[in-house]
Amino acid sequence: MDKTKQQGAAKDFWTFFKSFFSFYKLTKERRENAQKPKDLRTWLIHGVSEYIGTILLSLALAGLSIYVGKEVIEEYLLHPIIVGFYAGFVAVGLVLFIFLRWSCDLNPSVSLFRYLNGTNNGYYTIYKIVIQFLGGITAGFIIYGIGHATSGVGIENSPIDALGAAKKAFSTTTNHSSLTAGVAWIVFVELVMTGVLLFPIFSPNINNKYRDLFIMFIISMSVWMGLLGGTAAINPARGLAQQIPALVFHNSGGHAFNAIASANPDLGFGIPGDSLTKYANEEYFKGVVLGTAAMLIADLLAPVFYIFVQGLTQNLVNPLVVKIINYKNYKSQNMTTSKND
Repeated sequence: MDKTKQQGAAKDFWTFFKSFFSFYKLTKERRENAQKPKDLRTWLIHGVSEYIGTILLSLALAGLSIYVGKEVIEEYLLHPIIVGFYAGFVAVGLVLFIFLRWSCDLNPSVSLFRYLNGTNNGYYTIYKIVIQFLGGITAGFIIYGIGHATSGVGIENSPIDALGAAKKAFSTTTNHSSLTAGVAWIVFVELVMTGVLLFPIFSPNINNKYRDLFIMFIISMSVWMGLLGGTAAINPARGLAQQIPALVFHNSGGHAFNAIASANPDLGFGIPGDSLTKYANEEYFKGVVLGTAAMLIADLLAPVFYIFVQGLTQNLVNPLVVKIINYKNYKSQNMTTSKND
């Protein structure tokens, strides 16, 4: 009898544990309804929509990092709150209004989630992700061209970098440990922010009539969090667009990064005079490369993380929260209405 009970308990625990992964639909049996375009014309239309939409979205968001004179465009918006509302309700709102009638993922993280939850098939997912990255790269070259004409600091735009993220979060000095801290911080912030972005897009509990408006608001909040955290990509294609000018057109021995290091004492180099140049260039470029890798990895891991969180929340966290709140909660018994008086 005891052995039977133990086997039953083990089976119940295994069933409970598997429920955490219930939102993953990776087996053939669970992917019967995975969608793809019905004909070549639809494939082409969706591809063009993803390509142009990703370019416009990347220019609208990553374009804020372009230097005009000695300030990035973002600074001309006066305050981070305005930047957040612009990102959510103007930039994202505009592309949703235009491209939702065709294909409007415009984000490899979103497309990957649609594969993991069984909405789209593998070929369609790969097709969209490749096109989105091509759109991001194209936007990156456009950003370089604009910044080359407008910049007054020797570099076209301000990329995401590990040193800047570390300094913003931890007030560290520039050394090897600050690069490590910056990479870890970028991974954390991007993973959380992109997961937050996926919530309004895919949560079954949000009324579809309000979903797009909620997406805009959530993106605004994500951008605010990113501004506080030193990274605000929440989209690997858009994030790559911001990095292209630095990665392609400048190298660790170039003069451009010295201008950034000199103009940004908050990066914490703490090295006077001529010795700043070579050291700052090499360290800053290393920070850009590592920051790029951290951003891409975190954004692409976010859908894997969020779909697990969905199962965990539905089967463990939410029932536990409800039980805790309802435990000896007599509020409803102590309330009345005027008609009962």
